[in-house]
Amino acid sequence: MRFGYQKGYLIFRFKHKEFSLGLTEIFCAGIGLALFLLTEMQKSNDPLQEGYIFRASYGQGENRIELMVDGVEEEEVEIGFSVGERQFTQEQAKVAMEDLGGRLETLIVGENPSLKQVQTKLNLITRDELTGFRIRWSSDNMERIALNGEVNGEGADGEKGSPVQLEAQVQDGQGNRRSFTFLALVFPKPLSEKQQHIQDVLMAIEEAEKRSRTEEGFYLPGEYKGRPLVYGTKDGKENFWLLAMGPLMAFLLRARGKSEEKKRKKDRERKLLLDYSEVVSKLQIFLGAGMTVRTAWERIALDYQRLREGGGEERPAYEEMLQTYYQLRSGAAEGKAYEEFGRRCVLQPYLKFAGLLEQNRKTGTKNLRQLLQLEMTDAFEQRKNLARRQGEEAATKLLIPLFLMLGVVMVIVVVPAFLTFY
Repeated sequence: MRFGYQKGYLIFRFKHKEFSLGLTEIFCAGIGLALFLLTEMQKSNDPLQEGYIFRASYGQGENRIELMVDGVEEEEVEIGFSVGERQFTQEQAKVAMEDLGGRLETLIVGENPSLKQVQTKLNLITRDELTGFRIRWSSDNMERIALNGEVNGEGADGEKGSPVQLEAQVQDGQGNRRSFTFLALVFPKPLSEKQQHIQDVLMAIEEAEKRSRTEEGFYLPGEYKGRPLVYGTKDGKENFWLLAMGPLMAFLLRARGKSEEKKRKKDRERKLLLDYSEVVSKLQIFLGAGMTVRTAWERIALDYQRLREGGGEERPAYEEMLQTYYQLRSGAAEGKAYEEFGRRCVLQPYLKFAGLLEQNRKTGTKNLRQLLQLEMTDAFEQRKNLARRQGEEAATKLLIPLFLMLGVVMVIVVVPAFLTFY
């Protein structure tokens, strides 16, 4: 295998095959690989792998933790819980708490109608947004209502409900405390086996969190029913898309480049065909005025050059004629210059045109005007066919909006007719 570099591309050669890879594509693939490795390195340094959760420092508020737990079920399950901020033990100023006590019942019901009919999770807030007071909850039946508000109605009285007493201990910034008691009636809501397992793990986490309120953090439970628990962040396994992002971007850039190159080539061929009849016509006129082929060629090329200098549109056929003019000025053989002109234009009419000029150079100008007359007739016919084909393509592109408009009209007509039946 050999490789080289040419115009922004690395060229790899395998015996009789050749493969090119652009530097932009390599750069995109490298970015994707670097992002993937960076996220994996951060993941490997995460203390969560050891089952340890960091809590927010003093006064920074609580954090919401979303985890994927492996070991509860055969597949990973998702759990979420709140971790309160680290608390100070310092004297704080007293403020009024009666208003908060009156609002708490409305704040904690969540999606339940009231505390007299509790079936879904309660919103046991740990901080009041209006006053900044911290709230600590306790329950006389942790199996019914956990400290995070999760409700377990399994085995509850389906007619009268099972009573659970909740106590909210409100504390201000100066150490003043006030307790409020609420009576909640829990009604049963069937839980699947998976939900029950998740509930058990959540309760264990809440107990660990409660015991460590004055510490920097706490360890998550290490096992569940004799099986080890493995923790990971929710998006821990979704970073592989970063690895594929670079090659995908490189592929799209290459596809876009090929598409644009194909479009430019097609547009150039279209312009060459449109200019062909005009080039033949001008050359025939100048030959009829007594000029030689070379003099007429130079006249057409220089006229186009002045037009371009004045801000005229670039036209590929005349650009190739101008390049041929410079070749003739530099001493190139006239026959070879015409042959290269036809080869650069690629299209069959130009190859035939270059062949006529080369044949005329060898045999003389006796029949050249008649041959150019026939070629000009064919060229104008080709131009008409090209214009007709472009019109058909434009008409085809207009079919989509026409069908859309037809659909709108059908809706306007049909919908009122159907509405009259109702």
